Order: sequence, then C-alpha cells, then structure tokens
Amino acid sequence: MNMDKYYTRDRLKEIISVFLKHGFKNNIRNPKEFRRALEDLGPTFVKIGQILSTRPDILPKEYIEELKNLQDNVKSEDFNVIKDIVEKELQKPIAQVFPYFEKKPLACASLSQVHLARTKSENIVAVKVQRPNVKEKLMADIHILNKLTPFINLISQGEVINAKEIIDELSDAAKKELNFLSELNNINRFNENNKDVKYMASLKAYKEYSTDKVLVMDYIEGIKIDNIKKLEEEGYDLKDIAEKLTYNYFKQIFEDGYFHADPHPGNILVSNKKIGYIDFGLMGELNKNLRKHLNEFLKGAASEDINSMANSVLKIGIKRGPVDINKFHSDIEMMYDKYIGESMGEYDLPQIMEEILKVCKSNNIAMPKDVALLAKSLMTIQGLLAKLDKDMNLIDIAEPYVASHIIQENLKEINSTNMLKYLYTFLKSNIELSPKVLLLINHALGGRMKLNLEFKNMENSISELNRMVNRLIFAIIVASLVVSSSLVINADIGIKIYNIPIIGLVGYLGAAIAGFWLLISILKSGKL
Repeated sequence: MNMDKYYTRDRLKEIISVFLKHGFKNNIRNPKEFRRALEDLGPTFVKIGQILSTRPDILPKEYIEELKNLQDNVKSEDFNVIKDIVEKELQKPIAQVFPYFEKKPLACASLSQVHLARTKSENIVAVKVQRPNVKEKLMADIHILNKLTPFINLISQGEVINAKEIIDELSDAAKKELNFLSELNNINRFNENNKDVKYMASLKAYKEYSTDKVLVMDYIEGIKIDNIKKLEEEGYDLKDIAEKLTYNYFKQIFEDGYFHADPHPGNILVSNKKIGYIDFGLMGELNKNLRKHLNEFLKGAASEDINSMANSVLKIGIKRGPVDINKFHSDIEMMYDKYIGESMGEYDLPQIMEEILKVCKSNNIAMPKDVALLAKSLMTIQGLLAKLDKDMNLIDIAEPYVASHIIQENLKEINSTNMLKYLYTFLKSNIELSPKVLLLINHALGGRMKLNLEFKNMENSISELNRMVNRLIFAIIVASLVVSSSLVINADIGIKIYNIPIIGLVGYLGAAIAGFWLLISILKSGKL
C-alpha cells in the first residue's frame, strides 16, 4: 500500500526530532550518536544503517565501524499476520503447502523473519517472510530523507559526505533486498558456480513456493563459523576451514566474478564438514575487465610495483572531477611507503584496499559500487581468519592464489608483444634491487621521470664540444677523399700520369695532408 500524507507528515516530524536530539542541529559529528539516532527511528532505519555499513567508499571508517554494531532489536510479528502473508502470496491455505509450519520464528530481522517448515515432499525448509508494509515504509522513509538532503550534512574530521549520493545508493540497495525473487536467483547462480567445490554446501531454493515477499529454501543446521569452541568440540580443523573459506572466496572474486558481499559470521555455517552461506540478499559482481585490473592491482601489491598499482586503480575508478595524475601517484607512493618495510606475510590486504578508497576519494576518483563491496567483504573475511587461525593472514593465501591464477590467465593470452613486460616483472620481483632503482624504473615507465641537470664551466664545455665536432667533420672529409679517389682510380678515367688518373692522385695527396694535420692536432692536445 502507499503511505498516506499523514504518515509522511508525522514521520517527517519524528525523524527531525530524533536527529535534533542526537546532534543534527550542529551536524552529526559523532558516529555513535548517528548509530543511536538510527536505532531510535526503528527497523527501517536500522536496515538503512546496515546497508550503509557495507559502503566504506561513501562513509568514513569510524562510521562504518559504528554501524556494524547495529542490532535488529525487533519483535516478531504475530503468527496470524505471517500466515496471512504466506497464503496471500502463494494463493493457497498454508497447510496445503506446508503440512508443518513452526509458529515461533527461527530468526527476526528488520525486514523479515524466518520460520522452520516442512514441504509435502518431506523437505525441511526455511521460509523467509517479508514483514507487512515494510517495503512501503522503507521506501517512504527514503523518500523523506531525499527531501531532507539539502539540510543534511554528515561531517567527520572535516570530511563532508554527499547526502544525496547516500540516499540514491540506499534506494537501489533497498529495492534489491526487498525483492526475494532476486535473492532466489542469487542462490541459484551461486550454486551453479560452486557445484564442483566439494567442501561447499549447496542451498537449494524452491521457486514453486517463492514470490517477491516469500522465499523458501533448504534449512541448513550447522555451527556458526565463528563459534570456535563448538567447532573444536566437533573435531574440526580450524586452519583447514580458514584456508577453504578463503580459497573459495578468491574463486568467487577472480574466477566467477560473482561473490557473496556480506560474509559475516551469522551468514556462514559449518555443517557436515562443509561450509555453507545462508543469506544471499547482497551479492557483488565483477566483469572480466574489472577482474583483470584487480589482478593487476594485486600483482602490483605483491611485487611492490607502485606504478602498476596506481595505473590499475585509475583504470578501475570513475573520475568525478579533475585528477592530478602526479598527485595521485604521489599519494599511492605515500601509502606504499607504509608497507615497503614489512614482509609479505605482514601485509594487511583489506587495509591496503581501504586506504586506496581514501586516496581515490581525495583525488576525485570514485570506485564502482561492487569494488567498494569487495573491500568491505575482504575486511570481514580477514576478521574471520583472525578468529579461526590467528597466525594466518589473508595475503598468505592471496599471494599464491593470485600468482597461479595470473599465470593461467597469461598463458591463455600470452604473445610476443607483452613477453618483455612479463620478463621485467619477473626480474623485478625476484632480483634484489635498490628501492631507489625500482622507483627510478617506475617513474620512467610511467612517463613521470624528470631530469635536473646542472652544468659547471659551461663555456669550457661548449668549446670542447666544438673541437670534438670539428675533428669529427674533418675525419669524415678525409675518409670521403680516400673513398672518392679510389673510385676514380678504379674507373680509370681522365688525364693520367704513369697510367694513373691525376684526379685520383690529387685526392690521395689531399687526404694524406689532411690526415696528418688532424693527427698532429690530436697529439698536440694531449687527448687521443
């Protein structure tokens, strides 16, 4: 149903009142107050905050970290309300579709709640049901925020955030999350991509029971991936789980180009020695060209090639204003300097990507939404790894995986034109060169090398140069006389003396005199 004008008017008053209470009057400078304001405004604003927590390219880090603390403190809907929604959507009595339907929900969220049920074919399923009118309320709230954008300024450490940009992103993300058929398609596509991965659990979705407000899928009973104690009790190898999780995630990114964009612990279970995702509302997609440039970026990070990192970011990014290339490269170098003294195992790949986003933002370069989602997802995966195996770093798996993947891709596309480039990269990665030499090479290849030459005793240098040029010209004349005289004599033409052409003899004589003069001049100068 459409929200009437009274709802809009009353809700607008409530929103303004809450933001004034939490510091809107003087701009919201405190991330914690921003989070509290969203919680006070109820479930739809909690969902807005959760969506924003996935976008480190839009909000500063301190806001992202605070919004991760948002909790879905919502009461479950009355079962009769849920029953009515299911029956209306499926156009059948609930008992005809699900002989058993648990009244108490398994989980409650701001937009939906999940119930355990059993189909007529005896399959145990999880039924995700959208809350009544939640779509209309959420879109109405976003519409109200859109009207307020001229008056909204989120300011953090001097950085002004574009409220209009945030609202537009929210609207797009909300529409996707509120269409359960979109999530069903996500599940099917993910299953197809991972059907040959034996350690990944497949989550079947039932299209015949699903609509845009009801989603029916297999129920997976397992252990949350961050429940370390329970996993150890069940005899699982935590290091093995960490490696498999990460290898599969890199497969999603670099091979499939389609990755789970919200891999937090609540969305990943370990069941029957398999890893399974249970929520597919938020997915990221990377086309082949984008994956290629990401490969180049990670290869540059692994081989300490600043120029490659900077150029790949420029290829990925979207220019939102004038870009000073020299400043951008300089910013990348400054970021790189933080890591140059560290061993490869100490690199924090998510931190590098987060800093890249900051550098881009300060240089009028916007990252595609899916790249920002990737950066956030890698941060989440890194956090999971720290819990499963504190000695493992994301780069430990990223380096060999990316290297082998790049080799495979390069073997498919290799040609004589780029052979030298590969050779240069190999040598640079494997030979101990001075950082100054590497920096010089990078600048030269990037066309950004500047030469500052200082000339001393300029007049003496020019005089010496003139003498050198004169001698060279004189030597060329001597050589010309010898060659031309030889040609005349060989042709046997003109007036002759003792059967030898006079012109040839004169040429030889002139060459001899000039040659001795040049030799005497060089000997007198003392410089051979």
